[in-house]
Formats: sequence, structure tokens, C-alpha cells
Amino acid sequence: MEPWQVFYNGILTASWPLLWLFYRVEGKMAGKYAASSAHRLGLRLPDPLQGGSRPVWIHALSVGETLSTLPVVHRIKALRPDVPLCVSTATDKGYRVARNQLGHLTEAVFFLPHDHLWNMTRLVARLHPAVFVLVETDLWPNLLWVLKKKKVPTIMVNARLSPRSFSRYACLASLARRLLDPLDRIYVQSRDDAHRFAGLGVSPQRLRVAGNLKFDLAVYQKETFATRRDGLRLIEAPGRPVWIAGSTHDGEERLVLEAHQGILRQHPNALLILAPRHIERTPAIAALCAQRSLRWERRSRNRPVGDAHVFLLDSIGELASLYPMARGAFIGGSLVPMGGHNPLEAAVHGVPCCWGPHLYNFREIEAFLVKEGCGRPVGDGDSLRSFILETMEESLWDRPRRTACAERVCAQAGAASLLARDITALLA
Repeated sequence: MEPWQVFYNGILTASWPLLWLFYRVEGKMAGKYAASSAHRLGLRLPDPLQGGSRPVWIHALSVGETLSTLPVVHRIKALRPDVPLCVSTATDKGYRVARNQLGHLTEAVFFLPHDHLWNMTRLVARLHPAVFVLVETDLWPNLLWVLKKKKVPTIMVNARLSPRSFSRYACLASLARRLLDPLDRIYVQSRDDAHRFAGLGVSPQRLRVAGNLKFDLAVYQKETFATRRDGLRLIEAPGRPVWIAGSTHDGEERLVLEAHQGILRQHPNALLILAPRHIERTPAIAALCAQRSLRWERRSRNRPVGDAHVFLLDSIGELASLYPMARGAFIGGSLVPMGGHNPLEAAVHGVPCCWGPHLYNFREIEAFLVKEGCGRPVGDGDSLRSFILETMEESLWDRPRRTACAERVCAQAGAASLLARDITALLA
């Protein structure tokens, strides 16, 4: 064990009692982590698979990474229906998404415990994976070290390294190289990412440009949600121009509603579908609507939209299925510094979208959409209103232009098929 590993494990060992105390207090005071604390501490691990089967084990940190695995998992199952799969995640929301979206395709969905050496040694021995797949750059040093010791093929997929992250890693290049050494292959999103990983000492033989799984996810969701009608049944609004503000955060709804008031002055029957990122904030957003004399309806009341100005989508998992009915869309988490959300969910349907200046989690996708003329950034509520008004003009956004945008997004997919082929090849 190298000196840095001794130091790292010393810190982790000392942290275990503090983590136990933290989970106990949080569980008593807020009920948070009550269901997951034993798993996170390594006190409860998944059972070994029946018959000694060796699974493909996929680890996805949270919701975004978990969703990115959907097209990969489905393609693996299409190629090798006999291969067992396990999925781990590190957040409550990621776990719920994995259970809901992947539970029927996997043998186990579980919380990855903290990276204590004893936890990872026991976990790898229990699962005895045939292949380990790490989604993006969520590095767990002890887990990777144990997998390498057990000679388990280990790959990282959808990897990206921003210039800012590269600069930070480059300051500790020797340590960064050691952290990445256990990875047999790294599938990066772009050539720029490959150059940055190479700059940290990763050999070209271990690097492969696969593309961005978020494009595959957008296409997968488009195909999957094409037959869903539950939410659409309530929002059928013939003749009404509809626009969507998706995954909004606190501080954005006020700007969105003010923009909608301006849109209503030119299009009195316009309908806004407002989907907050955190649905527990819906009552507060409904109050904002009432303050502005905007009639509203909530998805959870399961009533038709009627003559409401605003439809509040306080449900989970339906937003992506509603984008096809929109003339334009705003991508939330971007007018406030939250990093934004995935604009491809709208763009894959040919829906022109806009976003604020803080879309820093999706800069490559932002550049692609701007280059292809499928969307643009806005700086405030006024420019948001202007953009949505443009999308309601058929002369500016006609059907051929929308179709072309959708086709350009779909043409970027393909990473999931490549990864599924390579992962199943490792099982031979």
C-alpha cells in the first residue's frame, strides 16, 4: 500500500464513528437516511447472486448518471439477455430512479457504502463481478484498488474532464495518475476529454472516444415516452400555444411567470407548463401564480388544465414525455447558479430551447445546440420572454427547422451501442 493510501485509509477509518453518529442524529431529527444509513456504513450489503452468477456491476453516482445508464443497460440485455446486472448509486434520488427504471432488468439495486477498505473488500467478494462499469468520474480509490487486486475488468464510461477540473488534477498529476491506474479503459465524451486524460498520464491505449451518453438517453426517452398519454390527457389544449419551463429552481419561477405574463399579452390563450425540480416547492409556486392573478392547475389533482394559464407539473418522470407538445422550452437551474439541466430532453423533439448563463454542467451540449441553431442562452426574464415569443412564430420556427434540429440531436447518439458491445465482449 502506497503512502497516500495509508493516509487516505487512516482518515476514512477515523471518520467511521463520526459518520455513524451523523446518520443517527439525522435519522432522529429529520428522518433522512433512515432507510439507507446501514447500507452506507457497510452494515448491510447486497446478497450474493444465486447460483454464483457473476454480474456486470454498474455504479452511477446520482440521478443524472443513473439515467445515462438506461440505454446502455437495455442494449446489454438485447445482446446478452442471460447476463445478470447490478446497479449501485450513492444518493436517495439516484436509488429511487434506479429502482423504478432498472429494477426489472437487474438482480440488485443498492447503495454503495462509504469507501472504507473493509466495506469494499467484503462487497467485491459478495458480488464477484465479471465487469465493473463506473459512470463518469466518480472515483472511489479503495473500490478501484480492490477490483484491480481481484483482476476484475474495470472501465469508466461517459467520462469528461473540463478544463477547470483538468487544471486542478494537473496540480496533483502524480496522484491523479495513481487514482486512474486501476481503470482498464476510459471511454470519454470527446477528443478534448481524451487529450486531458492523456495529459494526466493515461496511456492512449486505455482511452477511447465514445461520445456522450446523454444523446443516447434523449433518443431513448423520445422512443420510450412516445406512447405515454397520462400527462398529455390532462393538458390537451387544441389551438393553445404551449411552452415549458423544465426543472426550475428557487429564484427562477418569478422570472418565468413574469415572462409568461408578457407572453399572454400577445398570445392570450398561451399555456405554461412549469415543472419545478423539487416538487415539494409546488405550493409556494402556486402562491406566486395567485399573486400575479394567473390561474393554475396541478398535475397531482388529476384534473384537466381547463382555462388555467399555468399547469404545475408536480410529478416525477413525466417532463420528458411532455416536450413534444411545446413550441419552446426554458431549461431550469441556469438563471441561478445551479449548473442547469439537460437541454437535449427538449431538443431531441425539435423543440427550440433556451437557458440562462449558468449551464456549466452541459457546456459541450450548449455549444452543440448553439452551433446547430437549436437554441441559445438568455440573460434574464426579458430575453426569456423574447425567445419564447419567437418560437411561437411559425415563420421563424417552422416544421422543417424543428425536424432538422431533432435529426441533428439523434445523429449524435451511438455511445450506448458501442459500450454495450465492448462490455459484453469482456464477458467472453
